[in-house]
Amino acid sequence: MWQVNTSMAVLRNTVTDADGDTANLTFEVWTTDASGNPKAQVKLTDANSYGVLVSDFVASGKTAQVTVPSGPLKPGVTYAFHTSAYDGSLYENTWSPWAKFKIRNRAVDIKLPEPDKDAPTPNQDDFQQPLQISQPVSEPDVPSGGLPGTQSAPAKPVTPRIDGRKGWSCGELNEKTGIQPCTRIVRNVSEKTRKALAAATARANFALLVDWCEGLANSHIKRYEACLATFTYEYEGLVIRDGEPTGEIINASWALHHEYKLSSNTNLITEKLVLFPVGPIDPRFGQITLNVDFNCVAANCATDTTSMAWNGALEWSPLTDEHITEGTITHSWTGGSVTGVTENVYLSTKISAFAQTANPAASRYGAVDAAIRCDTISQNTPGCTFSKYAPTWTFNTKKYPAAAAHAWLIQAKSPNHPGVKQYDKPMLFLPAAGKNSWNRDPQKNRDVICPSGWAKTYGHPETTRLTEISSTDVASCDEFAFAASYNSGGMPANMAGLNPVASGDQCLQTYAKRVTQGEWHLYDDERKPAPTFQEVCGRSAMSNWMNTGSMAPFSGGFSLKYRLLDKDPYWVNTPGFQNCNAAAVPVQCTVTLP
Repeated sequence: MWQVNTSMAVLRNTVTDADGDTANLTFEVWTTDASGNPKAQVKLTDANSYGVLVSDFVASGKTAQVTVPSGPLKPGVTYAFHTSAYDGSLYENTWSPWAKFKIRNRAVDIKLPEPDKDAPTPNQDDFQQPLQISQPVSEPDVPSGGLPGTQSAPAKPVTPRIDGRKGWSCGELNEKTGIQPCTRIVRNVSEKTRKALAAATARANFALLVDWCEGLANSHIKRYEACLATFTYEYEGLVIRDGEPTGEIINASWALHHEYKLSSNTNLITEKLVLFPVGPIDPRFGQITLNVDFNCVAANCATDTTSMAWNGALEWSPLTDEHITEGTITHSWTGGSVTGVTENVYLSTKISAFAQTANPAASRYGAVDAAIRCDTISQNTPGCTFSKYAPTWTFNTKKYPAAAAHAWLIQAKSPNHPGVKQYDKPMLFLPAAGKNSWNRDPQKNRDVICPSGWAKTYGHPETTRLTEISSTDVASCDEFAFAASYNSGGMPANMAGLNPVASGDQCLQTYAKRVTQGEWHLYDDERKPAPTFQEVCGRSAMSNWMNTGSMAPFSGGFSLKYRLLDKDPYWVNTPGFQNCNAAAVPVQCTVTLP
């Protein structure tokens, strides 16, 4: 039995004419029963009343052939065919022996629900999960000079740490008390700090700037928010006698909870710092006062010092004083007066400590991974993002199930897994020509994968159109990865394209069909050879309403909302496919949605 890799099977047989005349062959195809015997004739064409295909005339001894059109032969079914010759004057009065063949099984069969045209558009913010980043980095700095509270007092020389340990920033030795003051930022989250955080939370309601920050340990960011949590500021006094350390150290420390908030469509940058003691303050310090300098480091960033507000004193008494202090301040990016510019901004914080028995010492810190990018490229109005954070685009599977299924299939089965966080394969955004480094119009990528008119001319004829939703709906070509990405198969290699192909014919081919009301399937195109799943792109024939509707919120909302610039990474999420096994052969599953 022959195994055939396409439903548009090519049937062949050799012509033999006793007189040596040319002849053609009539091909008749039948289904078979369980024993492989012919069962019922298959209608191959409407061109004649017999439903048979007739070859061209060929010379005696040569092979005649016909190609079965799309539709009559089904995947996974065994058929038998035989032929009868005609030399132009005489018909052969017998049929050739039967030859059996089987059409390949489907490689993809994903069962989908009916599109819900009234399904609400997902709130993309709901799918943005915090990304853990490195804890703030200590940046040793000199104390501010005079009494805490002065923002611009001249700096005094730093006295080196006598015991030589690294990571500390030290102030002058107090000659009267013999105390050498030093400070540092401790990045790790200790159990002591955790307990202090729990106790502080229990006795006070944090007025959070970032609502998802409460209870988090370590530092995290989203596209417009940062939460720098549970690291520690230490102020230490090293006791010195006759110029030598005695080994006696007195200590005070504060847990730090720092939040940043940006805006997608304004130039404002807001930060909030919460401080609370980690354990009692050593009484040998006496009262300690802290001073906080908030700095916005960029050529075009202005700090509004009038916006600084503290809820709680920056002074702590020894032993029993464990009050919480919160401070806020606002900066503004002033580089947004011109369209088409971008600038990196860095927030740096300096905390100085001053005790009754010790001179000032200070440390500065900043979160390297919370660097800010402000621009007037993605939108004409200025806005700033945490550019290290890659946002997640989530398909509306309820409303556009076939489009989501196509994306999931290529993500799961393609060796490049475009947009899959698990494989660390982000999509890289290609904005409009003039906003990308190659001046490449994303439409040119689409033209490679989905040339104009492809779906009408070459798409699967059983592709379902949703004329009951859109009266003008037609078959459309859906490509994945998206044309507006460097992952697109249409993006040339010499323009940093990640998966270039010469034609969409090299992509994995599928189509979306309604089998019965309420039941849809995404099938591989059985008219083509079975996919190898080494294809680096996908091309699918589906309803134009579904194809264009599924992506409209991306270009009109998502890319603007999260201020995506050239080559910005993002992830693609397809809800509803979590129970589909991509490793199964064939890829076969049923998608269910709540």
